[in-house]
Amino acid sequence: MELKNQHFFSAAIIVVLYFIAGSCNTNETMHDQATGKLKLNVGLSIVEHDLKGTLKSTAYEDFKVEIFIHDVVEPLLVFDQLSGIPDSLELPVGIYYATAYSVDNPAAAFETPYYLGRSELFIITAGGISEVEMTCSLANIMVSVVYSEQIKNSFASYHTTVSNTSGDLIFASDENRKGFFNSGPLSIESQLHYITGEGGSEIKTLTGEIADPQYGRHYEIRIDASLPEGFSMIRIHMNELVEKEIITLTDEQSSGGEEGDKESIGFGDLLITEIMYNPDALSDSEGEWIEIYNNSGNTVNLKDLVIRRGSKSNFHQIASDVNLASGAYAVLGRTEFATDNIDYVYGKSILLANNGSELIINTFGNDGTDGPVICSVDYGATGFNTRLEGKSIQLDPSIKDAAEAQLGSNWCSSSLKYSTGDFGTPGSVNSPCN
Repeated sequence: MELKNQHFFSAAIIVVLYFIAGSCNTNETMHDQATGKLKLNVGLSIVEHDLKGTLKSTAYEDFKVEIFIHDVVEPLLVFDQLSGIPDSLELPVGIYYATAYSVDNPAAAFETPYYLGRSELFIITAGGISEVEMTCSLANIMVSVVYSEQIKNSFASYHTTVSNTSGDLIFASDENRKGFFNSGPLSIESQLHYITGEGGSEIKTLTGEIADPQYGRHYEIRIDASLPEGFSMIRIHMNELVEKEIITLTDEQSSGGEEGDKESIGFGDLLITEIMYNPDALSDSEGEWIEIYNNSGNTVNLKDLVIRRGSKSNFHQIASDVNLASGAYAVLGRTEFATDNIDYVYGKSILLANNGSELIINTFGNDGTDGPVICSVDYGATGFNTRLEGKSIQLDPSIKDAAEAQLGSNWCSSSLKYSTGDFGTPGSVNSPCN
């Protein structure tokens, strides 16, 4: 099973500012101005969706806080650590803002997320009380590398080097940490060592790039290859909240391929291959998902296609790019929590009925309901199992014909666990049905 982390990653620093009226201050530094007392109650909340251990435990104390007068370049007050902020500060009446950021921001390093945030302007007034929130978000580039089971089973050793002009990181075969870069573009080189029939060894090399990586995003690089007579592939997943892209690089082409023309996508070019309609580890509203397979010979961008359940009014138009290579899978989920392998979140607009319903993928047409159908399956029809809890239903991987993919006799329940503890193979080849 291919792994993919679908994450929304942010850190929220809640800065509560209380301003208590102060009389005229006799301190010479205040120049007899009216002052207010500032109390900062700072709390850090990390929202991590399957990013276990990414933020080092000392990061909270490593945040640096600065307070600025709104029209002055240099900070008025600087605190190198949160623990160094006193319970109460006395400031002249005026307009201010605060910033907070991680102290460390290396060019390239493992486990070094850099966070940055700035508050809105706030006013200290005599006799006033104010409150402001500041959110610090990931402000460098996060990269991880995942190797397919085929890589693990076919090659004696392997590693991937990700680099930019400032530094590089080597992701070994057992490397589970996230790498962080503070600028791009990023180059990718995977070296896969294998044993030849004569007892010697050879190296298969795959290369790729992320031309314009964006701060605050997670790029997961999937490496998949077989021995020289087979295929090779680098897939890059960009994760930003719920927006994602898949860029595919194979040894036959140097880019992700041309986006498929929506008008040229025909019936059967995409197949619905797996449905999790009744998760057990999560609620239905969090854990439902659908798997789509590209059955065509071209890369297809799912953007603007429609996911429709039964009635014409219950549909969702895919709003962002999901570039799906030929022979690849995309997982469309109700939330980003549904599985590690989410490529797109369709939200509340589609609810998968536990007693079965017809699922349809079609082009938008005139109103989202009348475009040509690309694939469909009624999992409430004869032969489908609608009494499962915590198991997806899956199409036998040998079935590539659109009509046969609609038959319940070609579907079965999943037997392999995925990230939530439920059973399914989201984003990878299904287990054969007996």
